Amino acid sequence: MFGQQIAPTDYDLRFRCFGFPVRVHPMFWLTSAIVIWNVSDRLDHKLVGVLAVFISILIHELGHAFAIRHYGGRSEIVLQFFGGYATCNVNPSRMGNIIIAAAGPAAGFLLWGVLRLLIRQFPLQIASSHDYVLTLLDVLLWANWSWSLLNLIPVWPLDGGRIAHLVIGRFRAFDSWELALKLSIAVCAGMVAWCAFEFAQRGDGDRFLMIMFAILGFQNFQLLQASTHSRW
Repeated sequence: MFGQQIAPTDYDLRFRCFGFPVRVHPMFWLTSAIVIWNVSDRLDHKLVGVLAVFISILIHELGHAFAIRHYGGRSEIVLQFFGGYATCNVNPSRMGNIIIAAAGPAAGFLLWGVLRLLIRQFPLQIASSHDYVLTLLDVLLWANWSWSLLNLIPVWPLDGGRIAHLVIGRFRAFDSWELALKLSIAVCAGMVAWCAFEFAQRGDGDRFLMIMFAILGFQNFQLLQASTHSRW
């Protein structure tokens, strides 16, 4: 559930999955290619990696969508830029909203667990599979484990940031938004510092992760400044 809602275009890919309408913005394919560009030197393997990203993010958003359906709502899944979102037209209890937010990462962890189980049960068959299958499995395992963890970090608008906002609101309803944004900014600063330290020490820090959290931190700072109640 990453990113802001984006308007449809004439070039969107549209289909239905488990009864949910799905819309894929053209920029999704480009940004997915950027994310997995270092997976392999071969173009065909890069395309398989893009497919794995598509499956991973779709599964993540389906987790949100099924949770929304459970609470009586309807949802459209939109894949865009570096992620996607599932629209929600229902507002259940605080715990219900936490479950909806957590359902996306949970779906990713579930897919990761199923794939790990298959690899353990059928090691010889998988080891002798086509290299496309091996590339697909590698990217699926990496994406659904690392991105599910990443989404639980308490940074707005990641799922962890939404959960943090809801939890803080349970105890500090009057300023939960400001506190959630301050927490987001602090976490973003910590992530940027950690990535920069890794890069300085070893030369192999995750520059993409550092840039992403720098952007998220700046966006959260802007939201905090725009808040009528906030004073850092």
